[in-house]
Amino acid sequence: MGDGDPDLLVKFERVRELGRKLRFVATEFENSESIASDYAEEAGHDGLAHELEQFAENWSKKRRQVIDAVGSFADIVDSAEEAFGGLDTELYKALTGEI
Repeated sequence: MGDGDPDLLVKFERVRELGRKLRFVATEFENSESIASDYAEEAGHDGLAHELEQFAENWSKKRRQVIDAVGSFADIVDSAEEAFGGLDTELYKALTGEI
């Protein structure tokens, strides 16, 4: 502190970019299909087909959890960007006497 460097530096474009990328990841997971169940039909072995079906079912559940978690994180990032942007505006107004 006191050396001329800011105590907190938020690069808004990078925060916005992070939010966009997180939403892209969530969308990609949302749009991905479960090919394991398709392979189960082609397995030719009942035991292997069963294991592939189990994997597909478990992955589907986990994929939903990943989508929800990434989406929630994107919401948090968006809220942080909005909050820091508002704070930055208010600080500017205070420093320039616009308040």
